[in-house]
Amino acid sequence: MNINFRKLSFAATSIMLGLWAFFKTNEISGPTFEPIIAECTNPDYSSAADFASKTGYHVYESKVGFGVFNFLVCLITQFLLELRETYPAGILVWGGVVLVSFQASMLIFIEAGRSTGARGPIRLSFVFPLVFGLLSQLIGVSVVFPLIWAPSYILGRGSGPITNFRANASVLLCLPTLFLTGVVFGASNTDSYLWTLCAGILGGPIIALSGLIFWRDVPPPPTVENIQASMEGIEKALRFMTVVGSIGWYVLVFIVFDWYSIGDIFAGKIWEDIWVNANTSVAFMTIDTGVFSLATLLCIAYQSKNKAIKMVMLTPIMGPAAASWVTAELEENRYEQLDCEKKDKEM
Repeated sequence: MNINFRKLSFAATSIMLGLWAFFKTNEISGPTFEPIIAECTNPDYSSAADFASKTGYHVYESKVGFGVFNFLVCLITQFLLELRETYPAGILVWGGVVLVSFQASMLIFIEAGRSTGARGPIRLSFVFPLVFGLLSQLIGVSVVFPLIWAPSYILGRGSGPITNFRANASVLLCLPTLFLTGVVFGASNTDSYLWTLCAGILGGPIIALSGLIFWRDVPPPPTVENIQASMEGIEKALRFMTVVGSIGWYVLVFIVFDWYSIGDIFAGKIWEDIWVNANTSVAFMTIDTGVFSLATLLCIAYQSKNKAIKMVMLTPIMGPAAASWVTAELEENRYEQLDCEKKDKEM
């Protein structure tokens, strides 16, 4: 009963966090985003170029929206433009979400590949990650991850091994976002087609649909050999993303110290820029970063209080990559923990 209550309490906390994020982000973004959405969905414009010339908004690449998601590509392009032009607050909050998403994406793809013992939506190995990705694009990752995925993980995660292909592909699928972020926030002029294309890909369904590569991935049988190979593969993948995430964190730290003086930092100037005096896009992403990080912490704290404390202590050093580090450690004793849960249920 204690274990069941712990699961329910962590899942309920995550759901409340997601609901708060939903109402708060809508409260902040509504007045700014609604007129943009109205223009992005206006059928009177003959093309994206016509839309830009008549509204004064940035042109967007409609091809990456596949028709159905054109309005979203249009909206996110304007959103990313505002973040790009709000330096350094824009890159700090966007970069924070990207770094947290590395750990979350790894978890989502890995857990979708486990078949043994999975319950609820998380057992829909192929469909659930795709639905999660599309919903995240539509209503925000800070809403969908704590409201839908984290509770599903806490209450219904499986225990079976995954294929080596899935472990490696989970890493590779994180890297395009890193490249696109580099282009959107520094490597390209906002008037260039490259910038428009990359912004559209970040805002559209392409990244969310990248999980289609797993459509023929079949979980291996839970033999001792497969379990051991799966554990080693997952640990290597998570360790690699720890290195990538840590480098990303150091880049953000460099930006902070390059822009702000020590006095500014202690005076709370960063907080003023990303929240108190922030524009809509920056404030939205500040909520995304904070809630996304807390939901990830809940997924770890549910399994081990000590690992959650360790994650918090390592965060100033490694940033959000600390989550990947402790998750790799949790993978080592995953099956031992699940055996204990099974014995407690039998008692």
